Amino acid sequence: MKIQYPIITISGKSHIEFITNDRDLKICNKRALKNGYYNNLTIIDSGSKKIKIQSAKKEGTAGFLWGLNLFKGQQLVVSLNYSEKIERVKLNEFQKLLIKLINKDKYFWDSDNNLKKRIDFIINANSIENILERFTFEYFERY
Repeated sequence: MKIQYPIITISGKSHIEFITNDRDLKICNKRALKNGYYNNLTIIDSGSKKIKIQSAKKEGTAGFLWGLNLFKGQQLVVSLNYSEKIERVKLNEFQKLLIKLINKDKYFWDSDNNLKKRIDFIINANSIENILERFTFEYFERY
């Protein structure tokens, strides 16, 4: 599966994450894998593709000491089972979806009083790639 990074992942509970590369997508903690985090996880990539992950399977551990991390729990490397159905996402659909998801967690996204600026940027952006690049940079710079 060819995915164009950066991407946004959307879990069943409308939790979003921005991811910069394949390695980061395929690393999770043991609890997330056990709880089915990847099951039906939606990816929207910079190339406007919408892809569903059906499931994930442990391949090994990430890092030294069998992936043990005092703060995050055991870190695993997983292989992903993608749905064969790939959809194209239109810019205006993505803009509406992202605004809706951000508004669901507006206290997080407005913690620096810039929610309106973020929404204005989304509305005025000319591509999904442009939006993902900006939000991924901001996400990793702040958190």
